[in-house]
Amino acid sequence: MHDIKRDEIMDLYKNPHNKGYMSKPTVSVSKKNPMCGDEVNLQLKIDNGIITDAKFDGNACSVSIISSSVLTDYIIGKSINEVKKIKKNDLLKLIDMNLSTSRISCASVVFSALQNALEDL
Repeated sequence: MHDIKRDEIMDLYKNPHNKGYMSKPTVSVSKKNPMCGDEVNLQLKIDNGIITDAKFDGNACSVSIISSSVLTDYIIGKSINEVKKIKKNDLLKLIDMNLSTSRISCASVVFSALQNALEDL
């Protein structure tokens, strides 16, 4: 991995985008990774079929935090229909990290929460 990319990833871990809670989300879903104990709460604000805000929080490892930050950045401003087309491999490409099989499950916790959130709409 390039040093620039590593620095960007470490910055996302130390200063994640969209971390926190919103006061009145349209939908809120918590998901836990039974393999490592990561737990992510994903909250979405949806207006007229568009995700206008997304937040996450929870107790999670660096990979889960980075993945949650990247995914929430990616989905803000997109329509529900666009977001429903996102696949787990799309998220893995976005975070662009060389992950072992067990770490892929860490990166995917927020994706599972997103899928559940979309089902609840």
